[in-house]
Amino acid sequence: MSKESLIEKLGFNASDKVIIFHIDDMGFSHASNVASFECLDFGVATCGSVIVPSPWFLETANICKKNSQYDVGVHLTLTCEYDLYRWRAISSVDPKTGLLDHEGCLWRTSEAAVENISTEAAEFEMRAQIQRAINHGIDVTHIDTHMGTVMNPKYIQSYLTLSQEFKVPAFMPRVTREQLIEIGLGEFADIYLGFLTQLENDGFPLIDQMIIDTGGEQPNKVEYYCDRLKEVKEGLTHLLFHPAKMSEELKAITPESSGWRNQDYEAFTSSELKEYIEELGFKIIGYRKIRDLIRKA
Repeated sequence: MSKESLIEKLGFNASDKVIIFHIDDMGFSHASNVASFECLDFGVATCGSVIVPSPWFLETANICKKNSQYDVGVHLTLTCEYDLYRWRAISSVDPKTGLLDHEGCLWRTSEAAVENISTEAAEFEMRAQIQRAINHGIDVTHIDTHMGTVMNPKYIQSYLTLSQEFKVPAFMPRVTREQLIEIGLGEFADIYLGFLTQLENDGFPLIDQMIIDTGGEQPNKVEYYCDRLKEVKEGLTHLLFHPAKMSEELKAITPESSGWRNQDYEAFTSSELKEYIEELGFKIIGYRKIRDLIRKA
């Protein structure tokens, strides 16, 4: 007898196309907060995750505290990629931890973070970020990763340990060897694939499909997302995007990505995209539904 799939445990049919429309990088700016909550209120986006060390985290937390219906998790981060807009670790400023670069901020790249941050310091920082979100009134529904850093083999066990500790799902997609090679993790393929097999055997909630390469400007981003949605297969899909409302603040922080972040905001507050999603007949959920299933188990 075959095991019941995650979506069946959630009350759907095995043949259903269940999708999570996920907002990344909440809290990184006021522009992203304005756009994120407008997208959530519009009704296509179902959830998002906040960068706790970022300057506008408190605004995100204050809104969530006053509006408990928002489905928000923690975007665990060990990096800060911007040239002139920086944030630091919240758990320690001790150089011995390796958490901070020469400017006293988190590292600009995942490679530098992995090279310098010890496993123990990374876990301590991740735990502090989750706890800070909870302490500031966010009903944390899940954890995921900024720039993929905490899913590196060096940190992935800590990532999953924290998922169990706080009883929240962690973003963990099924991947093939080919996909790992494509995203530059080919050398770790055997580790990841073995790890995923063990997680599945243990009943860990895995994402069947991810659509995460959505950055970049498009001639028409509504049409772009409509085309990407044709890729969705049976099972559970996680589609992420990065909305932010165009402003002088946004252009100053990230001139390279301000245009496509604004396109994401406009797409996910578009009636055209919303109507197309309804036509496709997706079952749309956020992470709170998965978290509640875990906590009942």
